[in-house]
Amino acid sequence: MSSGYYDAYYGQAQKVRTLVQRDFAAAFEQVDVLVSPTAPTTAFKLGDKLDDPMAMYLNDIATIPANLAGVPGLSLPSGLADEDGLPAGIQLLAPATADERLYSVAAALEALLLQRWGGPILDRAPELEVAR
Repeated sequence: MSSGYYDAYYGQAQKVRTLVQRDFAAAFEQVDVLVSPTAPTTAFKLGDKLDDPMAMYLNDIATIPANLAGVPGLSLPSGLADEDGLPAGIQLLAPATADERLYSVAAALEALLLQRWGGPILDRAPELEVAR
């Protein structure tokens, strides 16, 4: 990057990243893990949204803060939505270098969900059809 643009773009982006990291550090002083939706919508039908890159980008928006902060994240299916029967997910986040904590919490949650559902959630999902 040329020196004229360093402060305008890269330097400012690094400042924002530092603020995001501080916010996560403060949150992890209060809790062991954070839980949030993985995406703002349920899963797309197969082949749906291929011609809508903005919709696909916006569906990933909830995962960006973890990447900015450099914290580990993991997504699990959380159930099937009432409105369309498609899978929804939850995201678990842990402090940097606390991967083992993340895996332990995710394994415990997954076991509880599998017990509640009586097996893998996809066994209860509607037949997968390609969007037309």
